[in-house]
Amino acid sequence: MLEKTNVKFLVAALLVLVVTSVSCNREKAKKELIPVAKVFDKTLYLTDIQHIFPKNISVPDSAAMAQAFIENWIKTQLLLKKAEINLTPEQLDISNQIDAYRSSLLIYKYEEQMIHEKIDTVVTKDEIEKYYSENTSNFILDDNLVKALFIKIPLTAPDNENLKKWYKSDDAGSIKELEKYCFTYSNKYSYFNEDWISFATIQKLLPQGIDNEDLFLKDNRFVEQQDNEFLYLVRISEIKTKGSVAPINFVKRKVKDIILNKRKVKFISELEKNIYNDAADHNNFKIYNLEKK
Repeated sequence: MLEKTNVKFLVAALLVLVVTSVSCNREKAKKELIPVAKVFDKTLYLTDIQHIFPKNISVPDSAAMAQAFIENWIKTQLLLKKAEINLTPEQLDISNQIDAYRSSLLIYKYEEQMIHEKIDTVVTKDEIEKYYSENTSNFILDDNLVKALFIKIPLTAPDNENLKKWYKSDDAGSIKELEKYCFTYSNKYSYFNEDWISFATIQKLLPQGIDNEDLFLKDNRFVEQQDNEFLYLVRISEIKTKGSVAPINFVKRKVKDIILNKRKVKFISELEKNIYNDAADHNNFKIYNLEKK
């Protein structure tokens, strides 16, 4: 049966035990097996709960953590007991599932260790370009991409009219003035001219949405919006429309991950094959011919 315990008293006593037992020998604490909760024939001991407390945790936080742990443990044991009572013997027999899970977990850990030790994680620029050029159909854009300039400036900033001229100009002098101005007054000044970015990402920075961005991008290269506090300016220098092939710089990380994953798959396949062949060479397994029986 479940022994009902005053949780506050239990937590307070537990904290005292934890504090005093920290300096004690761990083996001695194990031998003492101080109980903190019990459900039917299952008991939760102090040594089972000591590990949950981080260093330098406050007493109130320790109390809350201990209480939550104990209550969760109790609920788990009650549910487990209900399952044991109500499930059929066939349902309760999970030994095969446990064995299969253990085998899968151990094999996974071994393969991960071998991959970590043996796989070359360097992917060259040439490898990325080669894979990209041979598989461009796998990199079709779902969104419109742009290279753009984004400016968010307070309406109270001076010379807004000059700013509107500078951000549209390719003149070196205008660009220099724009940079000086934005570094002084802007709340946000993002220069995406070197990197492709989803136009939807830029839209999230604007106070008003653009309903049909496909149509908008077809005929527009500048966006000017404002709210009660700020002026928002966007200059679009290049566009890649959705449905076209993604630029290599935009998918470089993805291509690298694909190449590395292919290496891992190939390595695991060869590892399994080598282990099998080595075992066959040393007669470590035997396959019986059932047709003769």
